[in-house]
Amino acid sequence: MFAVNTASAGGQPNKYFVLFIVSLGTVLSGYVSSSLDIALSNIMNTFGFTMDTVTWVLLSYMIPYGATLPIMGKLGDQFGHKRMYVGGLILFTVATMMVGLSWSSASVVIFRILQGIGAAMFFPNAMTIVANAFPPNERGQAMGMWGALAASGAALGPTIGGYIVEYLNWRMLFNSIVPIAAVGIILAITVLKESELNNTSAKIDYFGGLMLVSSLSSLIIILNRGSKEGWTSLYIVSLFIIMFLSMAVFVYVESHSKDPLVDISLFKNSTFVAANVVGFLTFMALMGGLFLIPFFLRNILGYTPIHAGIALIPLIVSMIFLAPLGGKLADRAGGKTPTMLGMLILSVSLYSFHTMTADTSYPFIAVRLVFMGIGLALTMSPLSNAAMATLPKEKTGVGSGVFNLFKNVGGSVGIAILGTLLDQRQIYHTQILSNYIDVSSSIAQQTVAGIQAVFMQSGMQSSQAYAAALSVLQGMVTKQAAVMAYSDLFKIAALLASLGIIASTMIRNIPKNNETSEIEGEKEPVPAAIH
Repeated sequence: MFAVNTASAGGQPNKYFVLFIVSLGTVLSGYVSSSLDIALSNIMNTFGFTMDTVTWVLLSYMIPYGATLPIMGKLGDQFGHKRMYVGGLILFTVATMMVGLSWSSASVVIFRILQGIGAAMFFPNAMTIVANAFPPNERGQAMGMWGALAASGAALGPTIGGYIVEYLNWRMLFNSIVPIAAVGIILAITVLKESELNNTSAKIDYFGGLMLVSSLSSLIIILNRGSKEGWTSLYIVSLFIIMFLSMAVFVYVESHSKDPLVDISLFKNSTFVAANVVGFLTFMALMGGLFLIPFFLRNILGYTPIHAGIALIPLIVSMIFLAPLGGKLADRAGGKTPTMLGMLILSVSLYSFHTMTADTSYPFIAVRLVFMGIGLALTMSPLSNAAMATLPKEKTGVGSGVFNLFKNVGGSVGIAILGTLLDQRQIYHTQILSNYIDVSSSIAQQTVAGIQAVFMQSGMQSSQAYAAALSVLQGMVTKQAAVMAYSDLFKIAALLASLGIIASTMIRNIPKNNETSEIEGEKEPVPAAIH
C-alpha cells in the first residue's frame, strides 16, 4: 500500500510524499542551526575559543548561507532543482558530521562554511520543489505545511539539543542527524523527479555573484561585529564601503547583463516586492523576539537551558497545527488577508510580552507563545505563496532564493539590532534607577536596613551585613533595569511586525484559475480577476 501511495496516476511521485521528503532536509537544517547556541560554550571549552572569536562559529555558517541563496536558486533553475537539493543535502550532511568530528578550531570553522553552502544549495530549491509539486489551488496549504515543518526544526533545536549537550556530548548534536539525513538523501534520489531545465540562459553571471556575495557578507559581518568593534571603527566603516560599492556594482551588472544572476525584472512585480518586504520585517520581529524570550527565561526567570527550550513548545505546536489553515485561507481568499491578520496577531502577541516581570508565571508566557505561533502560521505560508505565485515557473528557483535571502537578512538584522539595544537600554535604565534609588534616600535606607537585618539574623557582623545588603540592592536595581530593557525591546519588535501589516497591503491576490504566472511588466494580470 505504501508503494502505491508514493506515486500519482501520471507517474509523478505523490505530492504529499514529495512534501515529506523535502521537509526532512529543511527540518534537519533548522534543527542543527538553532541547537548550535546550546553547544557553543562546550565548543569554546573544547577548542579554546574566546567570547570574541566564538562568533565566527556562527558567522562561518551565516555568511556563505545568506550570501549564496539567490545564486543557488538560479543554479536550480538552470541545472535542476532536484540535483541542487540532493547535492546540497549531501554536502550539508557530510559537513555536519565533520563538525562533530572536528579536531581544531580551524576545522570547525571550515566545516561550518561547507554547512552553510550546503544549506544554501538545498533550501531555496526545496521550496521550489514543493511549489511545483502542487497545483496552484493547493500550493498555499502545501507551503504552509512545509514552512511549519521547517520552522519546527529550528524551534525544536534548543529543546532536543539541550538534552543531548547536557546528558551526552556536544559532538552527538551533529552526528545524530546522519541516519535521518541518509534516509532523506536516498528518498530524494529515488523518488523525486527532476524539474524542467531553464535553457534560456546558458551562462552564469559569476562576477555578479561575486559582487553579491561580497556585499551580503560585509553586511552580515557588520551586523554581528558592529557593536563589538564599534560602529565608527575603521574595520566596520571599511566594510560599509565594501558593502555599498559591491551592491552598486552588482545592480549595474545585473541591469546590463544578458544572463543576470538575479533578474531585476522580478522587482517590477509589486506583489513579489511586498512579500519580500513583509518577509524581511516578519523575520526581524520573529528572530528578534525568539532571541529575547529565551534570554528573559534564563536570565530573569532563572530557567535552565533545557527548560527554556521546552518552554517554547506552545509556539511550535500552534504553528505546526495551524500552518495548513493559513495555506488554505491563502488558496481560497488570496495571500493578502491572512498575511495581514497573521502580522496583526504577531504584533499584538509581541507587544503583550512587554508586561512581563521577574515574577511572571509560565502560563502567562505560554498563552502568548501560542498566539505568536498562530500569527506565524497565518503569515508565512500565504506570504511564501504570494512571493512565488506571480513568478513564471522557470524563475521560481531564483525567486525562492531572493525571498529566503530577504528573510535571512531580516532575521540577522533583527537579532543584531535588538541585541545591541538590549545592552544600551539596560545601561540607560540602570542609570535612571540609580538616580532614583540613591543610598541616601529613605526608601533605599529602609530596604537596606531590612535586608541587613535578615543577614544579621543569620550570624553576620553588622558591617558585613550592610555590605551584603548594598550588594543585594544593586542586584535588584540591575535586574529591574534588565526587565525594563526587555520591555522596551518587545515594544520595538511589535512595531516592526506592525510595519509588516502596512507592507502587506501591497500584496495582490492571484486569481484561482491563474495556472501560469507572469512577471509584472512582461504580462499584466487581468484587472477584473484580481480580488
